[in-house]
Amino acid sequence: MRPNAGPTAVPQIVLLFGRPGVGKLTIGSALSDAIGFPLLHNHAVVDLVESLFPFGSQPFIAMRERLWLEAIDAVLAEGLAGLILTFAPERTVTDEFLPALLTHTSDGGGSLRLVELRCTEAVRERRLTDPSRQRFGKMRDVAQYHQLEAAGVFARPVMPAAELTLDTDELEPEDAAQRISAHLRTAPKLYSRK
Repeated sequence: MRPNAGPTAVPQIVLLFGRPGVGKLTIGSALSDAIGFPLLHNHAVVDLVESLFPFGSQPFIAMRERLWLEAIDAVLAEGLAGLILTFAPERTVTDEFLPALLTHTSDGGGSLRLVELRCTEAVRERRLTDPSRQRFGKMRDVAQYHQLEAAGVFARPVMPAAELTLDTDELEPEDAAQRISAHLRTAPKLYSRK
């Protein structure tokens, strides 16, 4: 059973973001176990939409963003305590998405909590080749990652400064989840709708 926000609690939309291989899904799963929020990971949406439209096509981009926002609207409308959403900023995400995410969250009575996950290149390269990434169709080619990075694919959309940033190189997923959980008990940073 998922926790409800209760009459005075503000539902929290936790956006775990970072480049491929930083541990978004692994830490998101541990966080979901720790705090009871449902987890909507990036590839659950990407894989669904990609089954209908080619990645990066206009219909793909529009549907993916619509599904993300509708999931947030539904969680807030149902009075759940929160949602964990994993997110990999890359150039097929429109510049309008993050302001829309903030608007949907605040209009629904929620609070947007941005948590950035990072790791060193050596750790990323090791993680990218892990066979477990194949299950969700995640990027597993280190050379492809470096080509995309050199082409600026991960440079936008520009993310607002996270209220919490974790280096996941040597941090176990459960420890990361506990740090995020403790942080979520603090007052949220207020983000502008710009």
